[in-house]
Amino acid sequence: MEILDLNVNENFDDWGIKRTSKQKKIIISNEAKEYEVYEIPIDILTYNLNNGRMFMEVKRLENEENKNLADLKKTDPENYNNEIENIIWSTNEERNSATKRDIENFGQMEPGVVLDEGTVIDGNRRFTCLRRLHREHPDDERFNYFLAAIIKVDGKKITNRLLKEYELRVQFGVDEKVPYSVINKNMSIYKLIEEDSFDYNTIADLLGNDMTPGKINKICKTCKLVEEFLEYINKENEYQIAEDMKVYWPLEVLSDYLSRDSKNLSALELETRKHLFFDYLLTLDLSLMTQNLRDGLIKKIFKDNDETNDLITQHRNIVGDTVINIINGAQTVSELIDALKKYKESQTAKDDRENYENKLNKLSARNQVDIPLNECKMARKCLDNVNVKPLVKAANTTAENLLSEIEKILSDIVNQVENIRLEIAQKDE
Repeated sequence: MEILDLNVNENFDDWGIKRTSKQKKIIISNEAKEYEVYEIPIDILTYNLNNGRMFMEVKRLENEENKNLADLKKTDPENYNNEIENIIWSTNEERNSATKRDIENFGQMEPGVVLDEGTVIDGNRRFTCLRRLHREHPDDERFNYFLAAIIKVDGKKITNRLLKEYELRVQFGVDEKVPYSVINKNMSIYKLIEEDSFDYNTIADLLGNDMTPGKINKICKTCKLVEEFLEYINKENEYQIAEDMKVYWPLEVLSDYLSRDSKNLSALELETRKHLFFDYLLTLDLSLMTQNLRDGLIKKIFKDNDETNDLITQHRNIVGDTVINIINGAQTVSELIDALKKYKESQTAKDDRENYENKLNKLSARNQVDIPLNECKMARKCLDNVNVKPLVKAANTTAENLLSEIEKILSDIVNQVENIRLEIAQKDE
């Protein structure tokens, strides 16, 4: 299989490329330009590996089959294309089937974008549908070609970085047509910043949709915790498990907490709290996991160092090495998920959950008991701030009226104080 490379041979006829009457507007570096659209034989094109729609699926395939798809693209592009096609099709079979039917009935309506070295950077789903239609109808000319504009990377006006910005806008920006999973989208954004030196402002501008640099920063902090979580369970790069277990939103809550309170905690305290949070994500059988861990573990238990340490100790005493053994004993993602489901039905898991809920109930009850004391302290603090001297010295009608109102209020306060004292005195009767 020979892949298009106009840097080696610029003769379109040799490649079987045909010019059409169509044009496609492409925005690169905030500049819109009309590009000619061509019919390009589908068998000389390859998929774009850096497609955020399939981020976690690519990582899983590489882990499970011990493959490096970037290397496979160079050595065996046909096999590479088959692997990526299967991934893209499986990510949303219903939507892809609908697109395939539309192309079969009406042809490819929207042109894609191809680089001069044969990589499809816009239109991977359409390319997938055409590949399948071509296999089903090999003699139908409509499915032999991919309609696309061709961009030549010159390293000056069109650089690899500008193309990455274009890809990001196409994949995740305001023109995004198919929803992405939260792991695929946010981990792709995180990798662009970590590995390709994009900054928060640039990413936020390209994404649009009310995205801000602060939100991008929050995504990156949460994605870092996703990676820490996967390392904790010995499943590095198995991002599919983060999606399957729905850990992103709970970890966003943990990220918010660490951003606020990390300065007040030692490195050891941070680690033990993160690991407790990770354990609970794995083992607690709770409804509304994100809300429960936010309102319970973080807002109540983590506010009290002694109670936090006590909970961690009790958790370890109850669970022991059970969770660690489950993690170490699972060779695959499915084995881990099955083992965790079975564990949640065990008495150990039930005891651990009961311990957690008892701690929450204890702190909730304590907070209710503390309310009257806290309210009295607030009332006293308010009175400490009252300064009537300016009114006393003013000696005018307005000041006299205000002082009269203050005296009435103070009388009401005195009466209320006496009522509270009477209620307290009744405990000895």
